[in-house]
Amino acid sequence: MKVKTQFGLLPVLVGLALLMGAVLSGANPAGAAGTTAVVAGSAVNVRNGPGTNYGVIAQANLGDQLTVLGQSTDWYNVGLNSGGQGWVAGWLVNIQQPQAAAASAGQVALLNGNGINVRGGPGTSYGIITQGGSGDRFPVLESSGDWVKVQLSSGTGWVAGWLVSLETAQPVVSQPEAVNPAPAAVSGGAKVAVVNGSIVNVRSGPGTSNAVVGSVVQGNSLPVLSQSGDWCQVSLPSGGNGWVAGWLVALNDVAPVPAAPTPVEQTGNPGVSRGGDRPDNNDNNDDSDDSDDSESGKVLSMNVQKTASDQTAFAVKTDTPVSYNSFYLSNPNRLVVDIEGVSPGALPETKNVSSKTVSKVRAGHYQKNPDVTRLVFELKSGVMCEVSLSSNKKTLNIDTYIPNLDGAYKNRIIVLDPGHGGSDPGAIGPNGTQEKTVTLDIAKRVSKLLEAQGAKVIMTRSMDKDVSLSAITDIANKNKADILVSIHINANTNPSIGGTTSYIYDGTETPRLQESNKLACSIQNEMIKSLGLRDIGVKEANFAVVRTSNMPAVLLELAFISNSSEEKLLKTDSFKNKAAEAIVKGIGTYFAQKRTA
Repeated sequence: MKVKTQFGLLPVLVGLALLMGAVLSGANPAGAAGTTAVVAGSAVNVRNGPGTNYGVIAQANLGDQLTVLGQSTDWYNVGLNSGGQGWVAGWLVNIQQPQAAAASAGQVALLNGNGINVRGGPGTSYGIITQGGSGDRFPVLESSGDWVKVQLSSGTGWVAGWLVSLETAQPVVSQPEAVNPAPAAVSGGAKVAVVNGSIVNVRSGPGTSNAVVGSVVQGNSLPVLSQSGDWCQVSLPSGGNGWVAGWLVALNDVAPVPAAPTPVEQTGNPGVSRGGDRPDNNDNNDDSDDSDDSESGKVLSMNVQKTASDQTAFAVKTDTPVSYNSFYLSNPNRLVVDIEGVSPGALPETKNVSSKTVSKVRAGHYQKNPDVTRLVFELKSGVMCEVSLSSNKKTLNIDTYIPNLDGAYKNRIIVLDPGHGGSDPGAIGPNGTQEKTVTLDIAKRVSKLLEAQGAKVIMTRSMDKDVSLSAITDIANKNKADILVSIHINANTNPSIGGTTSYIYDGTETPRLQESNKLACSIQNEMIKSLGLRDIGVKEANFAVVRTSNMPAVLLELAFISNSSEEKLLKTDSFKNKAAEAIVKGIGTYFAQKRTA
């Protein structure tokens, strides 16, 4: 939820003082041996000096890991994977400290086939250093995209995530004192944080500026030790503790721990209804691991249907209701779908599709306890994807297509609403950037692109003036617009939070809301691929502009102006152009779907 914050001079000075203090106190990672810059943007320029006035000598892609050689203000000198070195903007990379390579929260990778290649890096372009067989287990050190780095008997290597299952290593508990208790710092009794993200970083402190010290995977239940803002301090399965982002976990109450638990009881996760860690010797317990797989369900089938219009649809049927998480990876282009609550069943590890949109689909038992089946769709160039669940949540539909945008915009009436204006500046960033200025700038760029494609664009404001909420939808309704797109910038009192979100009305399901959801999904997909920020997804809210319009309407929150890194991006022409192009392409994709449906 957006929190509109007026940042005064004092908080700005305090923030700058904290930043300088962190640098001067040694928090700057550039000087540490083994420090890595992980590229956070889809295509990040590498320059021959620390600033945008220097020439571009190469590009780095999302997920690339570059060795940090030095630092100058907000720029990092990095070694390139192709050889040589250059400079990248600090707000477009995530800095990982050397300790990030430590064992990843007690995770073990179980190989699911014979002759599995272990490579020198996270990708098939890296050389094979050895091979493993079915049942081999290796400690997990870290992950990159859908690859995991493992500890070998001699050295390290990388294996494809879709060919392994991630398991939580069982800690050896010799006496009760070895277990970290949940302190009374969390009100309302003991709590556990259940990980919602596929792979979530564990940091040394409450904020993204702190070093990554490990990672946990979806479904892990971690005892909560304390909270600071939106961050939770948790006890890790491998011992010790760390901090995880609160928006990537669900906090659940747990039953009180017995006064004198036995060592065996303390290895479990009280309050977890399925998939908790249980002792291997509990052969007579109906809730043992032997029966857990069948209880959690499995994938029954995956039906593939090709059409003549550059579309391929996949219907994945399960024997139990499921949830899912999906995200994109580039170079090569892939859609990753994690189906939560089921094992792969009889799905083949690789299914050749060879359609105009998808070359093949890989399947793997990505995680156990609880089960997660991972599907990786290898996409052709220019392919769009939509993922949805059936009403009974037992069929996951993945539609892939190449949109034909020729004529998709022609004669469409599109109302653009640059958020805020006049006496209402909207959110204000720590360096004074005003939301109303950024939204108007981006809306003008969107308008020019849409008009060039034949659309009729109506702006609710084309200058810095006040426009009431009721006037916005009056303009759209009176002009019988095809769609309404309201452009905003998000904010939060926690400056570490960032990402991209789209909103639709949270009312009763209607054809208009169904179309609003399709429009929001199309634009959100494009923004995530183009902007490279955290995907917060399509959400529902009671915003007036999406509630009182007669046509499909979305409210876009492109980034967080309260996040200093994202505020810097919002001031650049590059980011604003990418945002405008993504919005326009998302709109075109939506209209192309309606035309061919």
